[in-house]
Amino acid sequence: MGVAELLGQLPEAIVQPPGRVWNVFARSLGEQGADGRTALAWRWALTGACPSPVALTVPLGRPPDHGELIAEAEARAELAGRRDDPGGQVMHARYVLLWLAGRLEALPLWNAGPGWPQVTAGAEHARPPDEIEEVYFWAVLARDRHPWPGDAAPAGVWLACGWAYGVVQLLNWVCGVTWEGPLTGVRVTGRPTLYQVSLDARRAMTGARQAREAGQPVVAGRMEAMMETFLWLAGWNPLPPVDRHGHVAFEDCPEREAACGCGAVGRCLRSECVACSRVACAETFGAEDFPLSALGPGG
Repeated sequence: MGVAELLGQLPEAIVQPPGRVWNVFARSLGEQGADGRTALAWRWALTGACPSPVALTVPLGRPPDHGELIAEAEARAELAGRRDDPGGQVMHARYVLLWLAGRLEALPLWNAGPGWPQVTAGAEHARPPDEIEEVYFWAVLARDRHPWPGDAAPAGVWLACGWAYGVVQLLNWVCGVTWEGPLTGVRVTGRPTLYQVSLDARRAMTGARQAREAGQPVVAGRMEAMMETFLWLAGWNPLPPVDRHGHVAFEDCPEREAACGCGAVGRCLRSECVACSRVACAETFGAEDFPLSALGPGG
């Protein structure tokens, strides 16, 4: 389930509205990243598919109810033999749970004052620059795979077009190709920090909701792609928003997670590679004698 669907169906225990949850959640990951107790609190409260953030009890396998949210926030912390709480992670995890349950008015953030948009400090990108640039190359391929459709195209085709465009736009900024955030217009020197990217990504929730209500699948796909791309950059999502074959995240690609050895030789090995026997990967994209139609189905 993508983040847009998850936030559109928040567990009953969470009293904050979806747009506000995304706004604070994105900024929280920008500050502290997807490792540690604070991120665990978000994942546990939204899905229950991980150990609880304070007491480290076994996963519930479902979102906690309101009483369980409060009980976990007030539980004795399991610090794995350590006496301290580095970075105040357990404290912030408690704040996240109490805020989601409506028991805390203050935002569970480090930078929640009047000047927070100017803050540039925060967590590091969870992905190294070379990995981000590789996925950016895949996103460019996805843009070619999903051009602007014809008027009679189904909504899913329009959504994929917008999705590919959204990934390229955000990674343009992250990779230093452009200087301004695509939604905020914030200019940075060099590449933006994860926290700066979070300030751009937080605006995407409103845009996605408005686009869905207005029947604009391209805009909805673009906004949702920016949200998912940010979550991948933060380390929350394990898989990137596009794959090496130029497929967007919601397309069916059986070889998405298969090991690909084409990068080692600088060309797509096709039938000789388990990941590319059905569809060529990005290592073939850009070859002088390579037609886009050779990408395979959807090319």
